[in-house]
Amino acid sequence: MIKPNNFFSILCGLTISALILPITAFTQLDKLAVSAEPIPNNPANTQSQKVVARIWHGTTLTSKADEYYAYLVEAGIKKIESIPGNLGVQVLRRTDGDNTEFTVISYWESRDAIREFAGNDIEKVRPLPRDNEYLINPETTVKHFDVMLSDRK
Repeated sequence: MIKPNNFFSILCGLTISALILPITAFTQLDKLAVSAEPIPNNPANTQSQKVVARIWHGTTLTSKADEYYAYLVEAGIKKIESIPGNLGVQVLRRTDGDNTEFTVISYWESRDAIREFAGNDIEKVRPLPRDNEYLINPETTVKHFDVMLSDRK
């Protein structure tokens, strides 16, 4: 036979369990639902969005590198950034003796957005008007990659 004090304790325990367990389960489900939805404008979502990276590479004489960089930004980068569908640009620079390399990585919403800038043949380089004054052996193609992960701190 259950004593009244034990019966009350068991009843209280069951009541609390009956109230807490559904709340805990609901909270966990709610967290799953929230984490499954991307948060707008959150850089951590980059890997869940389809982003295309367009990569161009060129080499100039180190003696002309600063001048070419200024020209590249003014005539090329600003134009790219103004095109609808562009998600940003990076310019990388590497000097090795008499030569300085530039790599431009532009990020795009889609290959269709790139076509608005580059035309139907998106692999073809669209040289800037004065590139021949600066570049050594200009490349004729660019590469495109689907961005799988972007995690920069």
